[in-house]
Amino acid sequence: MASIPKRGRHRGSAAAFPLLELLREHPARAYSIAAAGVALIAQYVTVPQEALLGLVAALLGAGEVTQRVENSKTHEAFALLAKVAARPPQERHPY
Repeated sequence: MASIPKRGRHRGSAAAFPLLELLREHPARAYSIAAAGVALIAQYVTVPQEALLGLVAALLGAGEVTQRVENSKTHEAFALLAKVAARPPQERHPY
């Protein structure tokens, strides 16, 4: 079984949909749009309370997933930084 890349350019059926690629690369942006949408629905649309609570629960779950994705990006960046810092000074490239 081939390994599946965590992030980056995908070659499967999702590659045909740029929106899916955008969501994979920027989950925090998608989450903020969803949160704003739920707030607008709560303010301006008359919906049953149960439906609104369901939307809020789904939004909280999406927030948890978004946080985990962003944390993994941070860990990858720190690991890369530690790898570069561990090199002797003459092998480091200036940024």
